Amino acid sequence: MSMARPPLVLETWGKIRRTTVGGKDTAVAYYRDSDGRTRPMQRQGKTPADAERKLIEALKKRLTPTTEYLTRETTLQVLAEEWMAELDKSKRSTATKARYASTIRAHINEHVGAVRIREATVPRLQRLIDRVAENSGDEQARMLGVVLRGIFTHAVRMIPDIDNPASSLLLPARPDAADPRAPSLADVHALRKAMAAYDALPAARNGAEHDIADICDMLLATGARPGEVLALDWEKDIDLENWVVTIQATVVRIAGVGVTRQPHTKERDVRRLKLPAFAIDMLVRRRINAYGNWVFPSSTGKLRWPENFRQSWAVAVKGTDVEWTTPKSTRKAVAHHLDVEIGIEAAQGQLGHADPKITRRSYAPGAAVVLPDHSEHLAAFAENPE
Repeated sequence: MSMARPPLVLETWGKIRRTTVGGKDTAVAYYRDSDGRTRPMQRQGKTPADAERKLIEALKKRLTPTTEYLTRETTLQVLAEEWMAELDKSKRSTATKARYASTIRAHINEHVGAVRIREATVPRLQRLIDRVAENSGDEQARMLGVVLRGIFTHAVRMIPDIDNPASSLLLPARPDAADPRAPSLADVHALRKAMAAYDALPAARNGAEHDIADICDMLLATGARPGEVLALDWEKDIDLENWVVTIQATVVRIAGVGVTRQPHTKERDVRRLKLPAFAIDMLVRRRINAYGNWVFPSSTGKLRWPENFRQSWAVAVKGTDVEWTTPKSTRKAVAHHLDVEIGIEAAQGQLGHADPKITRRSYAPGAAVVLPDHSEHLAAFAENPE
């Protein structure tokens, strides 16, 4: 009993046979289509060789994917470009996409961009991780590891029978997270005093006035992140009549674009918060003197970059009892104060966390949950400690 002939490999063709059909030179072959079915194809030409050439061209056209798929010969630079093109269609934040793109430019394209997928072994990629950790720091190396895992996961989806070498990489360990230190009411009062003292200093060389005390007060009044406060727009976000602010955007920097307002927050939520009197007084004063859409613009009237604000903050608190604070400390102060005075759920809602465990872990360490007491609110931050 004869054995059945094995089927052709998917998307290939068998032996080409030359013949004549209707007196014309013809080349015929069977091919196995992408649906698994085997079909015949023929082409005619002026000569047997011409007919065979035309048949091969037709078979290639039929069996070559219309989309440019990856192969083992694809370079890592091209692989990364395809992964980013896929990522751009996702709902990942603009800032995240920008960080990934920056990592690709700085470390993948620069050091292994011409390496082919089949050449990207675990040892080769591990050496890259170790080099970046040594030259650019552990955080950059960890981000590179995230990107490598992403692009090779994409490769595994596109190329049959390959492994993901990035899944075996050893990345630098994250430092142990220290207990989050939340400023006390006394710390907040000292902080506001330090901000006011900084703003009283002579204007900068370019004539720009110092105004970080107002930003600090808005952070304390809302528990928002610095980028969220600096993204505030008078028309879209501020309701002075009802003492309400809407937190719905943040400031990001995009390569080739610059500093811009991202139309959603980190959690993609929208928070409408009632403001204490000290924040309303500050906003009314600023509204009278406003000359643009941004509530806290830069010295040139444009969006202010959070890093510039952080640098001014560091100068303001230097040499004071609150030198250890950063702009993020205000968020911890709000969470801690509300947790103690009202409850963790109040802090959770103010900060925009979906899970109160996040608030407890990151911003309200060790505070006991007490019975709700709504007589206290964030106006306590502005009370005169004297």
